[in-house]
Amino acid sequence: MRRAILLVVIIHSLVLTDIAMPGSNDPASALSPSLSACEAFGVVKSLVERKAPPFELKTLDGNSITLHEFKGKPVLLKFWATWCPSCREELPMMEKFSEGRRNQLVILMAAIDGEKERKVRRVVQENKVTLPVLLDPKARTARAYGVSMIPISFLIDGEGLIVGTIVGERDWLSHKAWSAIKEVLNLH
Repeated sequence: MRRAILLVVIIHSLVLTDIAMPGSNDPASALSPSLSACEAFGVVKSLVERKAPPFELKTLDGNSITLHEFKGKPVLLKFWATWCPSCREELPMMEKFSEGRRNQLVILMAAIDGEKERKVRRVVQENKVTLPVLLDPKARTARAYGVSMIPISFLIDGEGLIVGTIVGERDWLSHKAWSAIKEVLNLH
């Protein structure tokens, strides 16, 4: 299954790269100059109201985190794995993206690495990640969210509704990233 997910991620990345204009780091920008921030960054807005599945997951320091703890706050829930090259590439970008925004947006990084907590811990330390890293060892939470490829991010509003999804690797350091998140989550 890991190979199948990795293959889908690679194919998705290649397709997006083929769309991009030469020299562009943001494939979606090649599609149209009049796209909204969400469209330009590749956020798929939810068309139907869907409650985010509740979860309780352990962090690397052994504490439990539930989605319910963040009621009233917008959440970006990212599923990733250490064996996914795109995911590993995004880790330092996610850390940098979160700087100065943690009071406006909760970012949770859910690792679906099975029973390999040591490997998750090593990758997190190598990338100096300080964001909360959650362990989803049997990928039960990932399945509840319908995860079929990684990396994938779910944007959850303060009411606990999934309002957007971002599939695949993105340039979280581009100006479009924060604009898109603000747009879909209605942040100021």
